[in-house]
Amino acid sequence: MASKIFLRFAQPSDAQRLVREGVLSGAPSAKESWEQRLAMWLNEMKGGRRVILIAEDQSGLLGMAQLVFKFPQGYDDPEAANGMDVAMIESLRVRPGAPAEIGNELVSEIQKLAMKKNVKTLTFLISMTNSKGIAQVKSWGFEEFRIMPEADKMLAFFRKSVD
Repeated sequence: MASKIFLRFAQPSDAQRLVREGVLSGAPSAKESWEQRLAMWLNEMKGGRRVILIAEDQSGLLGMAQLVFKFPQGYDDPEAANGMDVAMIESLRVRPGAPAEIGNELVSEIQKLAMKKNVKTLTFLISMTNSKGIAQVKSWGFEEFRIMPEADKMLAFFRKSVD
């Protein structure tokens, strides 16, 4: 029998669990730890600029997705998230070994939240080296609209209408 999956908003107590339970893995950046980055995200959530959605079951945390309405000052990108009618799905992560439908459930719920906030266009950012991820993003109805070079990789922006 499949376990019941719960979707809920993140809370400060999730920060260490997301790392410990394998939802967030690898090094986030040379400048900050996952805990520091999560504290910043939770602060942005308090300010209404971001929503962090958590998926869990009785085994623990299964995944996380974020909906960014407006980026912090200095990171503005109105094509990706403008604080009004364009928002971005950021940091969709699923714990290794978690049920395959977790990503789909998180994206579906994020889209519902976006519509409730009158978002008309939803964007998604992914590394161009992640061919499996790109295929998944396309299966959700997103279309590529911009390529952006980073120091060590190329990023693809996708978007779709949600109204």
